Amino acid sequence: MWPRLSGRARQPPGQRPAALRCVVLEEARSASGDYLLTPWLARLGLPVVRPDIRRAPGLDELRRGDLVVISRYVPALWRRPLQKRLAELAGLVYFMDDDLLDSSAHTGLAPAYAKKLGTLAGSRRRWLEAHADAFWVATPALAAKYAALAPQIVPLAPPAALLAPRSALRIVYHGTASHAAEIEWLHGVVAGVQARSPHTEFELFGEHPVHRLYRDLPRVAVLHPMRWENYLAYTASHAAAIGLAPLLPHPFNAARGAVKFYDYARMGAVGVYTDVEPYRGFVQDGVDGLLLPNDPRRWIDALVALAEPGAPALARLRAGVAARVGALSAG
Repeated sequence: MWPRLSGRARQPPGQRPAALRCVVLEEARSASGDYLLTPWLARLGLPVVRPDIRRAPGLDELRRGDLVVISRYVPALWRRPLQKRLAELAGLVYFMDDDLLDSSAHTGLAPAYAKKLGTLAGSRRRWLEAHADAFWVATPALAAKYAALAPQIVPLAPPAALLAPRSALRIVYHGTASHAAEIEWLHGVVAGVQARSPHTEFELFGEHPVHRLYRDLPRVAVLHPMRWENYLAYTASHAAAIGLAPLLPHPFNAARGAVKFYDYARMGAVGVYTDVEPYRGFVQDGVDGLLLPNDPRRWIDALVALAEPGAPALARLRAGVAARVGALSAG
């Protein structure tokens, strides 16, 4: 089965230009995009572009021969340009992976989410029915419900590469809400490491503002804060390679202890710390951790070096942490 570009004829055959590329309008990368839409579009053999739908299309972002696929939400700033250039497009397709067009199906959902569905999808139903050449859906249930739109079911067929296990080096920062400044400071460090070491993944704790701050970065997990008992259980069963402990100048930080050394040791991680008290004088630089000034470039370089596959420095520091923990426990 191959993608059908026209389910309900908008123009007589031959009047639409041949498809030269595919323009996907989507809010963000998603499971449905990776598991269904992307492999489905690959069958067409067309180059695929994904423009930023938060702004109106530029002069070259809609071309003659474009096959435009709208995934889930109809971007407000693109509706009018699409409508004006409809005759130049190879086709306009709407892809739906949930029951987005029927507001009655949204009853009982979280109010904010239901409002979003109604604003960006449900309220656009008439526009889509008037202008879309084809409707693609993710399930037989959607195909049956919207049979009048002659939808085509997109098969659930993720590529093998997406399903293969991936080895990643895990770097964590387990700072609490009292470390808001450090969490913000680390954003540039995480971005720099991610750009140079694509096999790394990061984990932080925080509420929604932290999630919002880091959502632009790949391979970053922001966990909800947990009680100490739960944190003990979590860190006992979740290993990490590197733990971060930046400490910026602040009166509140002057009285802190070196507990992060033990938090990270329990995870089998090597700590990278700011070279100030309480870590200075407790951590042996280059033996059971690294002490660095609060210079983002120094942190990025150090983390990239430690994250190199098979890096001897990481193995040496891990051994140093284990020896230090053993000595402290014995004495």
